Amino acid sequence: MLMRTWLTFSTVIALLLAILGFLSVLQHNAVFSDLLRQRNSVIAQTTASSFKAITDLGLPLSTIRNGNEIVARAMKMDHEITGVVALSPEGDVVFSTRNTRQPVPQQVLQAMKLSRDIRWSTETSDEIFSGFNVAGQDADPQGAVVVVHSKERLEAASNAIIGSIVKTAILIWAAVSFIAFLLLRLLLSAPDRAILPLESLSRGEIVAGGTLMTPMLTQVAPALTFWRGLFGPEIEQLRSNLIEAKRQHDEACQSLSACSSAGPDTAGTLVHADASQETPLPESQIASSSPRSLARRIASRLALLAALFIFISAVILGYTILRAVNRSIEPELAARSNLIGTVVSEDVQRAVGAGVPLDSLVGAESYFGDMLQQLPEVAYIAVATGRVVLEAGKRIDPYLAPPRERKDVRSHPIMVDGKEIAYVVIDIDPAFIAKKFFDVFLDMGVVVLAAILVAFEIMVLMTSRTLTAPLDGLQRIAAMQAAGDFSKRATISTRNAADRVARNLIERAETLNTRFAEAWAAITNTGTNTGTNAGSRRARLESLRQRYSLSEKGPTTLRFSYFTDLRLALFLFAAADELPLSFLPLYTRAADNPWKWMDESVLISLPLAGYLTAIVCISPFARPLVQWLGRRMLLVAAAIPVFAAHLLLYVATSVPEIVAARTIIGAGYALVTLACQDYVIDTTLKEERDRSLGMFSAVLFGGIFCGTALGGVLANRLGPSNVFLFSASLVTISALLALWFVKPAEKSDPAALPKTANVPLLSVLRDRQFAILVFGIAIPSNVLLQAFICYLVALTLSSLGASSADIGRTLMIFFIAIIFIGPIGGRAAERGVPASMIALAGGLIAGMSLLAVAFSPGAIGMIFAVLGAGIGHGLVRGAQVSVAMSIAETDLSHLGESVVLGTLRTMERLGSILGLLAIAALAGQAGYGVATGVIAVWSIAGAALFAFSSLARQAPLT
Repeated sequence: MLMRTWLTFSTVIALLLAILGFLSVLQHNAVFSDLLRQRNSVIAQTTASSFKAITDLGLPLSTIRNGNEIVARAMKMDHEITGVVALSPEGDVVFSTRNTRQPVPQQVLQAMKLSRDIRWSTETSDEIFSGFNVAGQDADPQGAVVVVHSKERLEAASNAIIGSIVKTAILIWAAVSFIAFLLLRLLLSAPDRAILPLESLSRGEIVAGGTLMTPMLTQVAPALTFWRGLFGPEIEQLRSNLIEAKRQHDEACQSLSACSSAGPDTAGTLVHADASQETPLPESQIASSSPRSLARRIASRLALLAALFIFISAVILGYTILRAVNRSIEPELAARSNLIGTVVSEDVQRAVGAGVPLDSLVGAESYFGDMLQQLPEVAYIAVATGRVVLEAGKRIDPYLAPPRERKDVRSHPIMVDGKEIAYVVIDIDPAFIAKKFFDVFLDMGVVVLAAILVAFEIMVLMTSRTLTAPLDGLQRIAAMQAAGDFSKRATISTRNAADRVARNLIERAETLNTRFAEAWAAITNTGTNTGTNAGSRRARLESLRQRYSLSEKGPTTLRFSYFTDLRLALFLFAAADELPLSFLPLYTRAADNPWKWMDESVLISLPLAGYLTAIVCISPFARPLVQWLGRRMLLVAAAIPVFAAHLLLYVATSVPEIVAARTIIGAGYALVTLACQDYVIDTTLKEERDRSLGMFSAVLFGGIFCGTALGGVLANRLGPSNVFLFSASLVTISALLALWFVKPAEKSDPAALPKTANVPLLSVLRDRQFAILVFGIAIPSNVLLQAFICYLVALTLSSLGASSADIGRTLMIFFIAIIFIGPIGGRAAERGVPASMIALAGGLIAGMSLLAVAFSPGAIGMIFAVLGAGIGHGLVRGAQVSVAMSIAETDLSHLGESVVLGTLRTMERLGSILGLLAIAALAGQAGYGVATGVIAVWSIAGAALFAFSSLARQAPLT
């Protein structure tokens, strides 16, 4: 267990550092490229102003005689630029500093023609192009000035930052992994040492006094203090069972010996009479997978250590990255400051030289302000003569006095006739790099949270496979033998102490059953099978068969199944499903639309509508398919079309392709989640079922949370289409995990499968209270989820200028709220709060939280709206089922619980589809705010109607 747990720690930390480093390199390159483009844009604007006088007269750029001198003068402003080109409106080269007037690349012409601003930029694999359009009096472009900059410096800076990050990350990983190994070795040796003495106990070793030998058991207990009694009770119970199992085995052996000695010794002649003895019959054993399982409790404590190591690694790497980026970008900031100082001093010098007094420069401060917008790292520009004459921006240093050279402040002289008449002072914002990397730090936080959740799920799986599952199997076999039941065996390896102890117990069961088979064969297949003595022996053997559960066919094989076997597979599949949530509406809007007759807002909602429709249509067939194919085969089979659908989304260019792919994914999601839910139900004891289903929901929403958060980050850094490649890889990993860890089940005869019953919707909906629950609580809650969370949030935030990462971070608040609020609602119900009151509170909170953003959309308001929606949905989600169950037990008892719950699920899914399409059509006609307001009013009105209906019944539903 030590090596697997340590490898899990090390792998998760390595992946985390790799992802954080990758994101940081991408951001560094983006910031560096933007800085170069902005600096070149200043040169392009300054050069374009020299052509403005001609274009204002309506003359083309080619009529300027000294055009080559103008572009040559621009080259002197910055020695790093490789060329300056003046283009005609058609894209032809008019003036150029290059030797040949070779045409510019096609993407440069596209950028110039598609740009809606006078400033534009693009890049090729080798060069960066920054353009500035030269406009005439009618504001139509009369040409453009393009400044060309080589990418060599950007590539050199990128390689340097990559080398620095890789070295730092390797050092951090090595140090943290070494510390983790030492700490895990100390902690995990305790359970191993606690189980080790039981191996000799299982062999029944006896000390001189005649008692069973239990060495070192009391000495091991102090080593278990970290686990706070997790292993102490388990080991003590196992010890008691082993002692009792040994006693039962000895008694059974004595009884068999006495029975065998009562007649002729003909045993051994028919030891192998029954071939099934060598091939024990398989039997499936239901094993508890409750949230109180030992695997989850161990993983929870190990996850705290993993979270600590992950957080420390991320903080150290983030700090070193910020310092490295500062060092990398500082030369560029200095070059930009020198450029702006040179440009300002030359412009002011030219104006003063023309006879304009320094104090009378009209429009100078607005000109400075325009430069500040182009160069955001420059916080303040001033022209001073000992006092400030002209200024723009916000001062970083409060005192601008004649000592021109101060720390972090740069100045450039303004010369007229060889004399300095003033100087330019420039303040650089010291927090510029930190501001530029703020989004990266937010993304790092998202990645850290996702890494912690993934590490927890991996450790639950590894802990179960290496320690708790063998220990649980040992406990079950020991408990059965302690109760005198030797009818079961299991397929056990011998890789650890728990397996070896179980192997000893299995050998006992096999030996007893073999001896019983020999004795039974002796009295049934020889001449001694008649007479009083034979009848007495037969009766004694029958008694032993009943007392010790023996069989002449040998012990049957147990197959233990646990929810932990598919936790990680379910988590990754849910994450893959929700990766595009933050950008799918935007991705659909940008695709080709062959259906021109359809409103764009409705068109954007079609992929989600197809997804939901597939879930509604496929869900009734999930359980028959599970019984026909088996869970493992169904999980793998469903993953294949889902994988293909994600690849289709990667290459999709039109809306029909996106709709088809999302419909396939919806069908796969329904099959996988329902198959996993049935697995939980079938592998969980009845008294633990509610808790296990709650844990199933927690794992599902944990995956959805990770997918939503990471999808926005990846789309923002890699592009939306590349996210689908990542989701396809997660689906593949999920299918492989299901194939490796989920136990195969025998297929059922298709003819024997139960037919899917038709749910009598109208019969159920005739009950007024149930109908109000459906239309007042369930459907509004699901419309809020699908129409607001999955549709309107992304479109509204995008219209406000938010990135995909911003949308993803906002949406993840919704799922965090559900994860934390859902259990609170369940505990409130356990303490006597009526479920109808919880559902009512959820509907009101969700509806009222949307009102503010409906009337005044904004980023902050949207955060609170999403938070309130998550709280409300978390309360309604469980409470509506409890209310429906109460109705099924009273007013609709003649229909049964399954019919009532089936109607509830079907109606809320159908209602969410129709509600989504209606809200999308309304958004297209009246705007996102009105559509959000309608959802809010619907939720509040439905909750109010439900409240009045509950009060009218005089007895609140509980």
